[in-house]
Amino acid sequence: MEGEPFIDAYNDNTSPEYKELETRLLSTCSKIYKAKYGNRFSQCKLKKLRALAVRETGTEAEMGVVFNSTTPLADLPQNNEVGQTLVEAVNNTNSTFDVSISPDSVKVESGPVPTTTTAPTTAKPKTAAPITARPATAAPTTIALITKRVTFRSVLDTFTNDLLNPSSAAYKGRATMINTQLTPVFQKIFPLSFKSLDVVSFSNGSIINVIDVSFGSTSAPNSTQIANALINAASTVVGFDIEGSSIGVNGISSSGVRQEISLVTASCLCLLSWILSNQQ
Repeated sequence: MEGEPFIDAYNDNTSPEYKELETRLLSTCSKIYKAKYGNRFSQCKLKKLRALAVRETGTEAEMGVVFNSTTPLADLPQNNEVGQTLVEAVNNTNSTFDVSISPDSVKVESGPVPTTTTAPTTAKPKTAAPITARPATAAPTTIALITKRVTFRSVLDTFTNDLLNPSSAAYKGRATMINTQLTPVFQKIFPLSFKSLDVVSFSNGSIINVIDVSFGSTSAPNSTQIANALINAASTVVGFDIEGSSIGVNGISSSGVRQEISLVTASCLCLLSWILSNQQ
């Protein structure tokens, strides 16, 4: 990003500097894709900020473009169109955005609708182009993620309304407690595939805990293996309990009874990747 070199604060996605840049990036992305695709477009997501290569200044970002799950596959744009939409928008001299994006740095790695035609290419001059500061665009990655929505009940705990508010001290404390104790469990049992654990919400009854657990798609465990990992952890966790019979993975209980329908998102993180959430 021109005039905004990468700083250490961008390594922390909770820092004010990261949040400020994230707001500007998502605002720019949303304006572009909402204008192009209307109600088919859902949101943009910032995955990560990175420094550019040595001898270059600026910031790279992993971005995701999300389309509404109700959009039929036939109505989704091809991968190259998603990237070209951004290129055309930033090339428009009449556009005013909160960030400055270099069109030649935009690249789409993957998406649900692959490109069926090859866009024509033009010969580039053999003279070296001057080094310019590139904007926040996505860095390539080869890892696809599968996210599992996991639920379990804590029968010994009492639900309070402040657990509905992610900004409350009670919510933050419980989320941290669950994350810090269950993350090592998944890291130990699934060392090659486990990527992250995020607390999604809490609800009444005694307390129903909802978490998202992400794995590398090539070696992701099945629902039974994930449920067994939580059952094994039930005897070691402190500060909350795990009722084994209440464990559900993507809406399927550990006993095989369907509890609910959940949204499952399979995403490939890439240079301006885009994601389609399908209701299973």
